[in-house]
Amino acid sequence: MACSIFFLIFSLVSLLLMSKLLLGAAILQANGCPQQCGNHSKLFVFGDSYADTGNLGQRLGRNIARSWFPPYGMSFPHKPTGRFSDGRVLTDFVASSMRIGSPVPYRMRRAPGASQLASYGMNFAVAGSGVFDTGNFQRNLALQIDQFESQIDSGVFSGCDVRASAALVAVSGNDYLHLAQRDPHYLLHLDRFMSALFAELKRDLKRLERLGVARVMVTNLHPVGCTPYYTRPTNYTRCSADVSSAVAEHNRRLRELMSELGRGGAASSFIGLDVHGAISSLLRREKFGKPLAPCCESRGEGGSCGQVDEEGKEVYRVCGRPEEHLYWDAVHPTQAAWAAAFEFLRLPVQNNSKCPGH
Repeated sequence: MACSIFFLIFSLVSLLLMSKLLLGAAILQANGCPQQCGNHSKLFVFGDSYADTGNLGQRLGRNIARSWFPPYGMSFPHKPTGRFSDGRVLTDFVASSMRIGSPVPYRMRRAPGASQLASYGMNFAVAGSGVFDTGNFQRNLALQIDQFESQIDSGVFSGCDVRASAALVAVSGNDYLHLAQRDPHYLLHLDRFMSALFAELKRDLKRLERLGVARVMVTNLHPVGCTPYYTRPTNYTRCSADVSSAVAEHNRRLRELMSELGRGGAASSFIGLDVHGAISSLLRREKFGKPLAPCCESRGEGGSCGQVDEEGKEVYRVCGRPEEHLYWDAVHPTQAAWAAAFEFLRLPVQNNSKCPGH
């Protein structure tokens, strides 16, 4: 009799423990982070030079692929790595906040040691790209997502990997620059163009959701009108009011899109990363001295940081202390600026990139 009671109690306890385990697994399955997915998320990155960590082909030459030539990378790792900065860029800081290494660039996925970096995800972002084709012969956002899907189809990343992942989508303004370059009356057509751009961006983000990405972070436009590209004509003293107005409208529409995508029981969570607010806050910091002036600039009009003449002589000048500059070149922040800006972005990134229950 005692043995029967003991066996009954043992069976009930075992059943209760098993039920808890199954319930826990079901919850993990439901929230997109199955138990077997491991202890951290992967990061998949899309977009442009604000997020590119080496996808722009070095063979394109110094005038286009400047990020592969000095003085780029002078602060970290003291050599060029394909990043448009003196060191780390947004992707590196997002990955670090997720407690993972920076994911391998798609172009380097077959390089020695790339398999380790692939355990952190993959970076498909490439400098010069946009939501649409930008005339730079780079993969637009939809084509970058094609590459991501091909990695899933070929088994490089499992469905479990994707469901436990976060995506970073950097949209930094190349589409608008391309429009301005090919349409002298672009301001008259800007509203219609912006509507088309957001319709395409919505399709691309919904596609990431269909592929199973659980958390999607999309950058708004940084203060483009305050970059050295636009402030140089005023000796780096004033931002461009026209450009700043267009940026504000873009960012307003992005907020609406993020809200729309997040409604109605969406399978993915969507968040807009306020890069504009983060970098704008740095314009008032004494640390960066003359914030509208770059560390590295061309010596003449129309040139660029890192440019050399036909004899190989440098036709640019570079500061001695990049950490005291907000901008590295005509459009890209320094590593120090990204680090300072990320203090503003860290909490929303961490809240949107962690696996629930971890």
